[in-house]
Amino acid sequence: MIFASNVFLFLYLPLFLAIYYLARPQWRSLVIVAASYIFYAWWRPDFLLLFVAITAWNYGFGLAIKARLDAGAKRVALRLLWLGVAGNLATLGYFKYANFGAEVLALLLVPLGINTWTLEHIFLPLGISFYVFHALSYIVDIYRKDATPTRSFIDFAAFVALFPHLVAGPILRYSQLAPQLRQRSHSLELFSLGVCRFMLGFIMKVLIADRLAPINLLFVGEGTLQFSDAWFGLVVSTLQLYFDFAGYSHMALGLALMMGFRFPENFNQPYVSQSITEFWSRWHMTLAHFLRDYVYMPLVRKRVAGALPALVWTMLLSGLWHGASFAFICWGLFFGLGMVLERTFGLATKVNTPYHLGRNLRTALLIILSMPLFFTMDLRHSLAIYQALLGFNGLGSLELYVLGASKMAMAFALVALAWLILAGINNVRFYAGNKTGYFMRHVGVLHSLLLWGGFLLALSSLAANSFSPFLYFQF
Repeated sequence: MIFASNVFLFLYLPLFLAIYYLARPQWRSLVIVAASYIFYAWWRPDFLLLFVAITAWNYGFGLAIKARLDAGAKRVALRLLWLGVAGNLATLGYFKYANFGAEVLALLLVPLGINTWTLEHIFLPLGISFYVFHALSYIVDIYRKDATPTRSFIDFAAFVALFPHLVAGPILRYSQLAPQLRQRSHSLELFSLGVCRFMLGFIMKVLIADRLAPINLLFVGEGTLQFSDAWFGLVVSTLQLYFDFAGYSHMALGLALMMGFRFPENFNQPYVSQSITEFWSRWHMTLAHFLRDYVYMPLVRKRVAGALPALVWTMLLSGLWHGASFAFICWGLFFGLGMVLERTFGLATKVNTPYHLGRNLRTALLIILSMPLFFTMDLRHSLAIYQALLGFNGLGSLELYVLGASKMAMAFALVALAWLILAGINNVRFYAGNKTGYFMRHVGVLHSLLLWGGFLLALSSLAANSFSPFLYFQF
């Protein structure tokens, strides 16, 4: 089940909200757990057992680590932490990286003349990278004394399973949600704001990202691309990725607000960034913060690596987190080395750096050039696209896209560009001193009319076409 589907919109969500608000406040966490388990089991019921097992594993280790810390047995607590972390990473490693590991081993054994073996394909559970990170951060924060473990299994299960962020984030920490699980406010104003955030994300996903998808499929599909085709496909894929994932994040934040929860923002106009460093403080911000606090800072503080090598290792792990392939490894290294070069030559910028068009265009070009590695997930295919980008296959024409994509899709590509430009201008004005901001704090009459008009148009589009899954569901 996905947010942008008729089953979710017209069956699951209305039923859930009705039961949630009719239930007594002390029962609402239980309602969240039950509803979230149904949401996840709708995809594949058998993997729900794995999900519950990970929840129970980390709940138990959280209590055990706290007990050892209270008893003054910090070394024992550390051993428990390592065991808990190992269990989480082993589960993630088996389902996400076992097939890739077998392929790498086979490649290494071929030159030695050793008969290789193949591993039966292991099916990747939906959203496992996200909910393992949620659970893992819980026991780490308890050991660090940044969070207090809960004795209520239902509250912890609600934190891990909360369906708005279950399969594609934002990546939350228990300390952020614990006070809200105990007590949160509900109001018509907050609910209305949540509805508006949800509609905004729905429009971004259905009206823009899904309209761009057919064009992008021409880019990532088989066949030899030429110069103009490759560059056009790169731009389209970059737009699609943003509107797809940012659309999901808006919907997740909106659903949370409807339930009285306040999630941290996950995007802050990443395409107005003036450096790769700034880009990663604007794009998938909860992942960037997670990697900073649980990978980068421990490497630096423990003096395992210097600041710059730790940055490369962190981004390399970010690439591996996104996918088990050499393409994603190169994707992570691309950003890691780019950030190192920016810091070395003084090119790194912060979010509040005064805007400069040249820096923005340079950064946009670098982001676009990373897209072949991200979208193809195959290094050979990516190299073939880079060959086309350099013009080795001829200049070509956009006939493939014009004939293969509808005029409506092409129109929405222009809408996507206009959206980003207008939002970027507003963002630049914000940091120039106009503190109105770009995040939705309140919705006026005109905004409401535009949202409802776009939402109804998106609903009609959803009825006429089959839904497409969110791109980040594969992680």
